[in-house]
Amino acid sequence: MIQIKPKIEQRSKCPYCGRDLNAKNILWQGMHIVLDCKCAGCGSEIIDDLRVGHGVKNYLQVNLIKQEVFAAVAYRKEWLGKPLLNSLQNPQPDKLEIVKEFFKPCNRAIILNCIDHLYGHSLLKLLNAQRHLECNSECGLVVIVPKFLRWMVPDEVAEVWTVPISLKNGQTYYPSFAEFVEEETKRFDEIYVSEAHSHPSQFDITRFTRVPKHKFDEPETRITFIWREDRLLLNSGLFRLLKKLNQRERALQLQNLKIKQLFEKIRLQVPEAKFAVAGLGTKTKFPEWIEDYRVDIFNEKIEKEICRVYSESRLVIGLHGSNMLLPSAHAGMTIDLIDERWGNFAQDILYQEGDPRMASFRYRFLPYQTSNDTLAFIAAVMLQKWFNFKLQMTADLVNSDVEDY
Repeated sequence: MIQIKPKIEQRSKCPYCGRDLNAKNILWQGMHIVLDCKCAGCGSEIIDDLRVGHGVKNYLQVNLIKQEVFAAVAYRKEWLGKPLLNSLQNPQPDKLEIVKEFFKPCNRAIILNCIDHLYGHSLLKLLNAQRHLECNSECGLVVIVPKFLRWMVPDEVAEVWTVPISLKNGQTYYPSFAEFVEEETKRFDEIYVSEAHSHPSQFDITRFTRVPKHKFDEPETRITFIWREDRLLLNSGLFRLLKKLNQRERALQLQNLKIKQLFEKIRLQVPEAKFAVAGLGTKTKFPEWIEDYRVDIFNEKIEKEICRVYSESRLVIGLHGSNMLLPSAHAGMTIDLIDERWGNFAQDILYQEGDPRMASFRYRFLPYQTSNDTLAFIAAVMLQKWFNFKLQMTADLVNSDVEDY
């Protein structure tokens, strides 16, 4: 956590002369929380990004007068720095209708800001709430969330501020939001800002969705494919070509066919299995033996229902992306098919297994080019060997304890 009241803890250096920056005030841009600073040496006016979220380990600074961006690593300059500069230069006049919910009083507060321009990032920030509720109970937790995440805010928080900022506008600066937060923070004697780590390590997803995780003792073996229509289980070159030729519908049909063939191959090896698809987009049809839970739009009611489908699934399979976060958290096992995003390995998986040996069995990562034959074989092995694997791990643990003793 970083204290911002009664004093600002963050200390930064001027990007020009290296002298200390003196923070004059805090500006709640939205996704970013920034310090309006002045250099004690050269007098430069610098916007200094608070070290939270993606800024925990990498600094980001902006000079509005000179329109310059400074970042620890080049990709942050392009990905986050320039949009921040642009947003501050172009404040939006819209008056946001922010909903404030009050649950318990507090003089000391931790503010967890979950606004972002990507769904997965917003969700991952919210998961930090559990750590604060368990480890910082002396402070009240105030959660700032976009509307689409309100349903996942856990109980026991002190306040929730729900902001109608869409993902598309997640990097936009709304002065009305900044004014709202500035006014509300006057009520607290002491304020800390959560670092909102990009991938918190320990949390129980059921505290957020209120949907139970998979129970392996259930007799049904359901396999669910996580469907999406903007990133397909096809050769990326072929997909780009079909889009260029205005044949995107054909690409969706090819993905549909590949999933049906995969399920048919798994069914040959696991005849008792049931099959389903879930996700966003309904432009294709599946045969009756494949349950279809796809939708054209998500809302709170639908998301809870779909989480129950994930929970009832012994195995979920899907293409790498934020679409795999909630499925991987609720299902028994996961196969994550990765395209060119190997640099983002495991970022879309919400591990709910503490034993690393068990986790290596439950969560698998494969190239999306993996053939259906190989994929079906791996899926069948995971489904058929899970209980034997668990028993073996338990036996090894018991034997290890005896030997250590």
